[in-house]
Amino acid sequence: MSCEPDEGRGPVDFKVSRGQEKTLIEVKLSSNSQYLHGYEVQVEEYGKAEKTDKLVYVLVDVGNPLKVKRLKELHKENIGQGKKVPELIIIDSMPKVSASRT
Repeated sequence: MSCEPDEGRGPVDFKVSRGQEKTLIEVKLSSNSQYLHGYEVQVEEYGKAEKTDKLVYVLVDVGNPLKVKRLKELHKENIGQGKKVPELIIIDSMPKVSASRT
């Protein structure tokens, strides 16, 4: 596993590899104004540079439900159109009440 390896198109956040098999992981916070660019363009460009189509896009939701909704809609739309899409993972990082307090 490599953090921020730069193969010519800029550093992807993580690269996991085993021999010639590579998976690239791009992570964005939902507060990042470039979150859609990361999903639509960035991760694909990294895949081309690394010669892999195993791509994962992780959005860490820090309190932007409209951005999360928009990304989910876009992902579903792209799949419906038969486009190649990265695997999408959304992490809810909103503060929660402690289990010991409930």
